[in-house]
Amino acid sequence: MKILSFILLLALAGCVPKPFVFKPENDLVPSRWETRARQAQEGNSTFWIESFGDDALKQAILAAWRNNPDLLATAERVLASGEEAVIAGASLFPAARADVSGTRSKRNLIGFNFPGGETSFTTKSFSSGINLSWELDFWGRIRDLRHSARKRFEGSQADYEAARLSLAGQVAKGWFALAESSAQLGILRKTTETYSKNQAYVSDRFDRGLQPSRLEKDLATSILANARANLAKGRLIHEANLRALCLLLGEYPSIDRDRNESRPLPLLSLPPRPPTPTETLARRPDLRAARMNMEASGFDLKASGKSLLPSFSILGGPGSRAGEFNDLLDERFRTWEVAGSVSQSIFQGGRLMAGTRRAKAIQKGAVENYKSAILKAFAEVENALSAENLLAEEEQSLELAVQASTSAAQISWERYQRGVENIFNALENQRRSFEAESRLLSVKKERIHNRINLYLALGLDALPEKQ
Repeated sequence: MKILSFILLLALAGCVPKPFVFKPENDLVPSRWETRARQAQEGNSTFWIESFGDDALKQAILAAWRNNPDLLATAERVLASGEEAVIAGASLFPAARADVSGTRSKRNLIGFNFPGGETSFTTKSFSSGINLSWELDFWGRIRDLRHSARKRFEGSQADYEAARLSLAGQVAKGWFALAESSAQLGILRKTTETYSKNQAYVSDRFDRGLQPSRLEKDLATSILANARANLAKGRLIHEANLRALCLLLGEYPSIDRDRNESRPLPLLSLPPRPPTPTETLARRPDLRAARMNMEASGFDLKASGKSLLPSFSILGGPGSRAGEFNDLLDERFRTWEVAGSVSQSIFQGGRLMAGTRRAKAIQKGAVENYKSAILKAFAEVENALSAENLLAEEEQSLELAVQASTSAAQISWERYQRGVENIFNALENQRRSFEAESRLLSVKKERIHNRINLYLALGLDALPEKQ
C-alpha cells in the first residue's frame, strides 16, 4: 500500500505542466543590423545627453527625474512590487501567533436532585499559547510563487528604468522642439517684416499713381495678412511646446519663463557605432521587463499545476490552560499540541484545472508579447538607422536650396523694383526662400529627434545612474 501511494504521488507530480522555454537568440536575433548608417569609428564612450553639449538640457532632465509625477508613481509601484515578493516568500516559513483567551459560563442543573438544592453553577477557563502553522512546500509550489513575484519585481524595476529613459528622451525632444519653434518664430517675424516693407513700397507707388496696379497692391496686402496669421500660429505652437516641457519637468504649465529662447539647434556629429542586436536585447529595459514577465508567468504555470497535488501542514505549539488567570504562568498548567494534516482536493467543479489552463494561456501570451516587443524594438533601430542617412541627405539638399532661393528672391525683388519683372514672380520667390528656411529648420529638428530615437531604440544610457 505504501509503495502504491508513493507511485501515485510520483504520477501526480509528473502531470505538472512545464512552461514553454523561448530563447530569442535562436529564432529572432540577427548577427548584425540590416541598415548600414555612417557612424563614428569609436563606440559609444559617453552618455548620449552629453553628446549634445548642453548642460542646461542635462539639468532639465535631472529635474524631470526628480519631479515628474508619472515617474514618481512608477517608482512607488516598484516598491509595491517588491513588497509583494516579500509577501509571496513569507509562506515558506512557519506562521506563529500568540493567543490569550478567557471564558466565564453559567450552567443550569434543573432536573438534577443534588444535595443542597443547587440548580446552577459557574465556571471560568483561561488559556494562552503560541500557535504555529506551517505548510510544507513539498512540491515547490510556494517557491514557484516566490520566484514569480521576484521576477515581476525585477520586471517592475526594468519598467521604471524604461520609463526613466523614455522621460529623458521626451524632455530632450521637447527641449529641441522648443528651440526649433523659437527659430521658426524668428523666420516668421522676418517674413512678416519683409512682406510689410513690400506692402508699404507697393502701396506708396500705387498712391502716387505710379506703375503698380490695384491687383498688385491687393496681392501685397493679402500676403502680409497671411504672414501675420502664420506668425500668430507660430506663437501658439511655441507656447504649446513650452507648456509641454513644463509638464515633463513636473512644473506648472506656464509660459512666463522661456527656457530655450536663444539656443540654436546643435550640430550633429556622426552617431557612435551601435551595439549589436544581441547587445541591444540585453540593454533595453523594456525588453528585460517583457522577459521577466514571461519568466514569471512560467513559474505561475508550474505553481498552478502543483495546486492539484496534496498539501502537507503542521499545526500546534506550546501553551497553558487554567481556571484562574494568574495560574497561566504556573508550570503545572502547561500544555502542548502537535498535529499534522494532508489535504487533497477531490472536486471543485473544474476550478483547479481551469486555473491551470488559464495559467498556460497566460504564459503563451507572455511569450508572444516578448517576441512582439523584440521585433518592434529591432524595427525601431532599423528605422532610426535608415532615417539617419535619408535625413542627412535631405538636410544637405535643403541647405543648398536655402542659399539658392535666398539669392533668387533678392535678385527677383531688385528686378521688380527696376520694372523688369512682375510682382507675382518676386513674391513667389520670397515665399520659396522663407519656406526653404523653415523646412531646413524642421529637418534639423527631425534629425535630432531621430538621433534621440536611435539612442532610445539601442537602450543607451542617457546620464549616469547617480548624479
